[in-house]
Amino acid sequence: MPRLIADRIITKADLTGVENYCIATGRVREIEHLFAAGGLDKTLFGMQNRAMQTARQLAAEYGLSPVSRARVGSAGTDDDDDDNPLAVT
Repeated sequence: MPRLIADRIITKADLTGVENYCIATGRVREIEHLFAAGGLDKTLFGMQNRAMQTARQLAAEYGLSPVSRARVGSAGTDDDDDDNPLAVT
């Protein structure tokens, strides 16, 4: 996120959309915890599916995925062999 802000891909005007992305992603994780505790539920599965779709759409819109960052020319050039590929630096 800091790089996207520094590269002016995300601005203050985008904060609501980024917040909605965080909410959708959080909802996906919360429902996953419910699945782990009580098994699958058809209604929750539909809610999770919609939240995942929303999160993917918002991630693409705000440059939060590798593909969307590459489209705007801000893909990182770091080729380090970090132990955690999901770590944000």
